[in-house]
Amino acid sequence: MINDLHIPILTSEILSFIKDKKKLSILDCTFGRGGHSKKFLENGHCVTAFDQDDNSLIIAKRLKKSFPNIFFYKTNFKDLDKLNLNTKKFDLILLDLGFSSNQLEDKNIGLSFKNNTNLNMNYLGGDLNAYKIINHYNREELQRVFYLYGEINQSEKLAKYIISQRSIKRISTNFELIEILRDSGVNFRSKKIHFATQAFQALRIESNNELENLEIFLKKVHNFLKINAYLAIISFHSLEDRIVKTYFRNNKIHKKNNFQNKKDWGFENLTKKPITPSKLELAENNRSRSAKLRVGRFLN
Repeated sequence: MINDLHIPILTSEILSFIKDKKKLSILDCTFGRGGHSKKFLENGHCVTAFDQDDNSLIIAKRLKKSFPNIFFYKTNFKDLDKLNLNTKKFDLILLDLGFSSNQLEDKNIGLSFKNNTNLNMNYLGGDLNAYKIINHYNREELQRVFYLYGEINQSEKLAKYIISQRSIKRISTNFELIEILRDSGVNFRSKKIHFATQAFQALRIESNNELENLEIFLKKVHNFLKINAYLAIISFHSLEDRIVKTYFRNNKIHKKNNFQNKKDWGFENLTKKPITPSKLELAENNRSRSAKLRVGRFLN
């Protein structure tokens, strides 16, 4: 049985952009537990949804019993151009880059600091995982991962310490890794969050090709937007948000209706500053605290 722990984030804010519109065609690129899709369906819209998680397929089938106008594809959002979609262009495309609360609590994935699980962190079913990174990457590769994806300033020091410790004993569990991070002598950036957050983030990004998948998606997505359609992207850390911010900036409408990218398409940036959760949402769902929503209106 699937426990529905997940609460969709910034739902009211997303719906505010389409509140007066009827029967839109919406693409939910990260269906997860179906929270956003269910809200769209309840408002009378037609939803096409993607996700690689087998549990998402089960939830989508369950949802279709009440809402026949949902169509689900088990795939990664970066592959949206490889599917024979019922609707080629959409009125709204949503990409929520957060992993679900169910995935966070899944001991087989091992994303949480709370559970002593086997090192994994791959939630997409690929071959690479945190165990292979920690135990088999060389110093330069480890340093790259921790510096680029964890923004750890002392990434070389951390990489050297991990290699010295794994030469004594393989690092197999989350708690073993947390102990090594604690004993490494590395000055992690923030005292407001768990000291292992940056390292775990780096390993998760590397294991799932998160930033690469986002870049691939952004190169394709304009082909699937109707004129005056909305592209809404929710990110959860500065690396993702920087990519999204740069995308909208580089593809914005310029003076005299010319486009910044010197192509025949671009966006009106509707969120010069990202939308963040309200105080009420933060009180109800603390995991929404790092969410940032950026929205652009597609022009052609």
